[in-house]
Amino acid sequence: MKVLISGGSGLIGREISEQLLRKGHQVGWLSRSSIKENPQIQVFSWDPDRMEIDPAAIEFADAVINLAGASIAERWTPHYKNIILRSRVDGTRLLFNRFREDGKSLKAFVSASAVGYYPNSEDELFTEDSAPGSDFLSLICQKWEQEAQNFEELNIRTVRLRIGIVLDPEEGALSQMAAPLKWGFGAPLGNGKQWMPWIHRYDLAAMFVHALENESVSTGVYNAVGPKNLRNAELTTTLAKVLKKPLFLPPVPAFMLKLLLGEMAAIALASTKCSNSKICSTGFQYQFTSLESALKELYLR
Repeated sequence: MKVLISGGSGLIGREISEQLLRKGHQVGWLSRSSIKENPQIQVFSWDPDRMEIDPAAIEFADAVINLAGASIAERWTPHYKNIILRSRVDGTRLLFNRFREDGKSLKAFVSASAVGYYPNSEDELFTEDSAPGSDFLSLICQKWEQEAQNFEELNIRTVRLRIGIVLDPEEGALSQMAAPLKWGFGAPLGNGKQWMPWIHRYDLAAMFVHALENESVSTGVYNAVGPKNLRNAELTTTLAKVLKKPLFLPPVPAFMLKLLLGEMAAIALASTKCSNSKICSTGFQYQFTSLESALKELYLR
């Protein structure tokens, strides 16, 4: 299968690409840059700001994985909030418009979303049918998913994966949590009771590949989270154990996080307990079934 990936050069895109290549698929990336990093991967130009895309990318694709979006780990100024939104909505809309105009069918369109779709709760277990929240992250996810849903009009199997907290030692939330721990300043965030739906980067990439290859993953939305939800305090304690670092400090108060991070503190304080039953019912199996095993693979290999 020829798989076209938007956002292929990012953390998850690279892992997905490696897994696809190992399984014998062909991979193409949509990129604003013409630099070719991997000779096995074709690179096609696109510019969602100008609604431009290389027609060869449309011709190449048997299926699409849609990941492109600006990082949310930047201070949320009004200008940058608009970038976060437009980078997700415009890219997805551009793909839909071009495939609709071309009339080419796809075996599947698998698009990223995030568990930020749901409201915060320390008690509720969120399923794919749960109502969305009303904060900035939720509104972004809702608009992103609405654009992806348009592919259903083309009779294309359309899957939306609501991604949890991706565990990677170099990028994302885990690297930011590990940094102060390595210096002996680690502590839970807020009250430490917020649920953190983690998933190892390998398992997340494997979930995208599973959704791409298997028609048992029917059109709809799936929570892309790990096998067990943990609270922030437990995740922090387990990380300290794997890194063999002590936890000396009391929890970092929410007000301090808001002073340091501004509105972006919502990421650290979000509490989202998510069910993975729906994706498991399609036959997906995790390689990393516990947080400790996931962290040991990332830090002690």
